[in-house]
Amino acid sequence: MTADNRYDWPDKTAALNGLAAEKVEQAIGLLGELDLDVWLTFTQKMGDTGGDPAYPIIFGDRDLGAGLLLLTRGGERIALVGGLDVAIPKATGVWDQVYDFKGDLGKCLVETLTRLNPRHIAINYARYNPKADGLSHGKYLWLQEVLAETPFLERLVSAEDLVTRLRARKSPGEVTLIRAAIARTDEIFDEVKQFLRPGRTGREIYDFILDEVKRRGLETSWSRDHCPIVTVGPVAPIGHTPPTHTVLERGWTLQIDFGAKYNGFCADFQRMWYVLDEGETQPPAEVLRLFDTIRRGVDAIIEQLKPGVPTWKPAEAALQVLVEAGYPEFQYGVGHQLGRATHDGGAGLGRRRAGTPEWLIEAGNIFTAEGLETFLDGRGWISLEDDVLVTPTGSDVLTTQQRELWLIG
Repeated sequence: MTADNRYDWPDKTAALNGLAAEKVEQAIGLLGELDLDVWLTFTQKMGDTGGDPAYPIIFGDRDLGAGLLLLTRGGERIALVGGLDVAIPKATGVWDQVYDFKGDLGKCLVETLTRLNPRHIAINYARYNPKADGLSHGKYLWLQEVLAETPFLERLVSAEDLVTRLRARKSPGEVTLIRAAIARTDEIFDEVKQFLRPGRTGREIYDFILDEVKRRGLETSWSRDHCPIVTVGPVAPIGHTPPTHTVLERGWTLQIDFGAKYNGFCADFQRMWYVLDEGETQPPAEVLRLFDTIRRGVDAIIEQLKPGVPTWKPAEAALQVLVEAGYPEFQYGVGHQLGRATHDGGAGLGRRRAGTPEWLIEAGNIFTAEGLETFLDGRGWISLEDDVLVTPTGSDVLTTQQRELWLIG
């Protein structure tokens, strides 16, 4: 059960359909914020390969034949669809202006734009964010042809900022579902604690987690090929790799990076164990010191997750913690946006780089705080990851943080 009964949907389709109203309201607000007059999105059949990632955000898990969805900054919600599909947008309770284009979608579009007379028409192409780059080249050529003899061709602009912010600013329903995904991931981690012992292989741990995912009727947050990521001791690489048959030995670390996907929304966090050696009652000092440093580094990332902070600042804060403790600089980013996908598009938390646009963290963003993986000779890797909601006044850590290294006896 979710914390809010409004969002207790029975499955992914019901969840995506139910969220569309919240996201359409957000999109209309963003049109005004970004000085855009109309946002135009092509309809699609959800079962088709590929498709525009923006479409299900505003229309849910619903098939539509050839057509167009238009939102205006004044709040109009317009669907141009073929006759057989007219009832579908009407039934949503969201799209209140539904027009049958009667075999000529181009003519219907020009008539609609002539009535609206927009200065800026946002369409779904993007340079930096693939989640906002859903307009196919063929449909773009069709728009050029249809609008060639009108003033509207010169008014087409990129919807990259609009789609990026719409996807990144989580609505209340989206936050609720991500919390639910995190709670279910925590339940599986609790089962893993009981399963672990010296002698287990990375593959056995991986298979156990996937069995728990299946038993609960969930999905993995990313490809099952390497979700979960199970990093066993000093002999395995860390990263996006399938599990191995390496046997978990005493004196080694174990890192698991995993997330369950619930009703279309993802969790993603990492947890750490140490396998006690014979005669040990706690990990060696070098292991505890590195774990404590990684924990402080992730906390430094979280401290920077506030509205208006540039996305490079969390990385700089974490870097200072590691370097001052005498460890090498990390190689990768320290977080990414989380939501409908594990890597949910938009700006990640990385170090400042020349030639890339600066993004500011916004309220409603959900980021992972991670990326400080550090190798300890003879022991293995240590890293942590938490999921964090940015609030208007700071941040809210959605995961139950691991403050101590878990032990395998």
